[in-house]
Parts: sequence; C-alpha cells; structure tokens
Amino acid sequence: MLPPMIMDSAHLDSDARYCLRALAADALSILRLAAALAILWLGWSAGRQALPTVIMLATLGWIGDGLDGPLARRSPCRTRLGAFDYPLDVGLTWAEFIYAALAGFIPALFVAGYTTAALIVTRHFRRKAVLVLFMRGVDAIVFYIALHYAPIYLLPLLSWLLILGVVHRERVRHDVPRWINELLRLFHLK
Repeated sequence: MLPPMIMDSAHLDSDARYCLRALAADALSILRLAAALAILWLGWSAGRQALPTVIMLATLGWIGDGLDGPLARRSPCRTRLGAFDYPLDVGLTWAEFIYAALAGFIPALFVAGYTTAALIVTRHFRRKAVLVLFMRGVDAIVFYIALHYAPIYLLPLLSWLLILGVVHRERVRHDVPRWINELLRLFHLK
C-alpha cells in the first residue's frame, strides 16, 4: 500500500487537476506583466536597438492575453489574477507607448499629453469603451512604428491577430459594433 501522501497525490481530485488551468491563466497574466516591465526596461536601457525584441515581447504578452481567458473560463477554479486582466492589458499597451517615447520614436511630451487626455476623458465618462478608444490610438501609433522600422518582426503578431479574428469572429461581429455604438452615444453622435 502506498503512503498516504503518495496515494493522495496519485489520486488527485479532478477539480484539483482542472485548477491547473486557472494557475496557467494566472501564469499567462504574469507573463503579460513581465513583458510590460521588460519593454519599459529596454526603452530605458537600449532604446531603438531593442525594437525587434520589444515587438517580440509585446507579441508574447498579447498571445498570453488571448490564451488566459479561455483557460480561465474552462477551469472550475477561480483565477487569482482574473480581476487584473484588463489593467494588465492597459499596462502592456502603455508600456509599448512609453517605450516609443523612451526610444525616441515619438516625443515624450506627446505621450504625456495623450496619457493625460486619456485619463481626463476616461474619468469624465467613466466608461471602459472610452479608454479602449485611447488604447486603439496607442495601438495604431505603435503599429506604425513597428511597420516602419521593423516590419518583419510584425509577422508573428499579425499571424496571431488573424488567428484570434477567426476564432473569435462571432465575438468581433457582436462586440465591435456594440463598442462603436456606445462611443457614438457617449459623444452624442447617434
């Protein structure tokens, strides 16, 4: 007969095994935080030379973002970092933006002004849709920089975005028009 400790670990409850999914989702969230911090460090220490590495780190962070939600939803256990998913998204987006300023691709004053405007407008409207609008602006700026200075490194990210678009096509068809309509109503354009 096996000792109790070995027997217990050999016969793990199925719920406990599935909790590994929640742990994996949390690990992917931590990956996104680590990517954001590494991007900021590279902006400070290496500047423009680090752009290919920054693109790859951002790609890894966004791949982790695309995988952590499905893992968490399939786990019967709650993740510990699920509440931080959106703040981590914002953090990674802004880390890329700050990197662009630290590396000299765009003026730091522009980043400061844009960030201040994002904070003021988002605080005024108190809607996630408004912050997402500012985040898409950052995405466009960062994408342009990557496309202009290191286009070959965008292929993994573009491939991942295409995969996500196909996998989540119903969500995209539903959520994007809803987001646009919310913005139009908020700004009294509809």
